[in-house]
Parts: sequence; structure tokens; C-alpha cells
Amino acid sequence: MKIDSDQWQRTVIEGAAALAIEVTGDRARAMGAHARLLLEWNRTTNLTAITDPVEVAVKHYVDSLAAACWIGDAARILDAGSGGGFPGIPLKILRPDLSITLVDSVRKKVSFLKHAIRTVGLEGIEAVHGRLEALGESPRYRGAFDMVVCRAFSSLETFAERTADFLAPGGSLLALKGPQTDHPLEAAEDGSTIRLGGRSFSIHVHHYQLPILNLQRRAVMLTALKEEGRGRRDDDC
Repeated sequence: MKIDSDQWQRTVIEGAAALAIEVTGDRARAMGAHARLLLEWNRTTNLTAITDPVEVAVKHYVDSLAAACWIGDAARILDAGSGGGFPGIPLKILRPDLSITLVDSVRKKVSFLKHAIRTVGLEGIEAVHGRLEALGESPRYRGAFDMVVCRAFSSLETFAERTADFLAPGGSLLALKGPQTDHPLEAAEDGSTIRLGGRSFSIHVHHYQLPILNLQRRAVMLTALKEEGRGRRDDDC
């Protein structure tokens, strides 16, 4: 199988269908165009360690699309540590209604993301170079997103610390993770309140299986709770 072949596109379509997500032929072709660029740029820029076509289809694209199950209509999404564009670019291809900002601290990766956005012809999506800690202090980005998604953080605590400032009131953090629990609070009862990074969240852990490769995955959703004394800051405008 080759990247972006008919068989590769069918793998994405059938893999997504196993998660009850419909991917049309046009959208599978757009994902294939992105995948082709990913592997071309990967020869000189470290974008992914996954190069087998089936694993690229399932581990990058189908797994990214799984996040759509927990994203509302016309949501404003920040993809934190996007790397080669995951999960943000597959989500944008699947859901044109989403407004997506891809963030990475490596300039070469952001150059790739901008090139991929132009080449695939996506609108309502941008790639931003910068560190999350600094961007979270910017009035342009602070409190501007309904959801922050990521596949880049192994630590739930670090994810919350670096990304909570981006959330609008009632917004959520969504971490796509492997089967192993890496934080004791991930074992909390579904819907319970936990504290991470000095803030309170309601936690929900969704378990799913990636088809074809039969890999267990978890989507950990942290929904920010309103806290007394945490209102507008004097410099908010």
C-alpha cells in the first residue's frame, strides 16, 4: 500500500466508519494529500516517526478523527503541539465548520503546517509559531477557544498548566492518549471534580479502540469549572 493510494484512502474511510465517523471520498483524498506532504517533508524535517502507510492512516488520521465525537458545532479549537498537523488538520478536513489554530514551538514544523494548509486548500485554519506559555498571555489567544486538543503531552498536569489560559468560560481540554493511565486523577470517577495546574475541572475519560490495528486509546476531557475569585483580570479588554 502507498500513501494516498485508493487503498490507503479506503483504510481511512473504513477505519473512521468503525468509530461511527463518516469520511467522504473527497475528504479522504484531502487527507491523502496532507499525508503525502507529511512524508515528503519528513525526509528533512522531523515530523513523524510513523511512516508505514497503514500506521499513518490509522494512528495519525483515524485517531485524530476520533476527537470529533466530543467537539461541538462551529467550535474554536486550539491544537497544542500540532507537529505534523495532528489532530488539527484531519479534524478541519472532516469538519469545515471548525475554526482551528495549530500551535508548535518548532519553526520548521510551523513552516510545514502553513505549506500544507495552502496546498490542501484549507480555510478557517492557521498555524502559529510560539511557546504555549507565551501565547497564553496574549489577549489574542487567552480565553479565545472552546477546546484545546493535543496528542503531544504525556503529563496531564503539564497539559493543564500550559493550556488552561486559552479556554473560554466552560471550555474543555481534550487529551488523546494511549491505554496507560499516567496521572492518579485519571482514575477518578467519571464526572468528578479534580484540580490540575491550580484549577478545577470536571473529568471524563472515554475509552475507544483504533480499528485495523486494534489499539486501545483514551480521550481524557477536562471541562473547566467556574471558581470564585477567578474573573476578569484588570488588563482584560
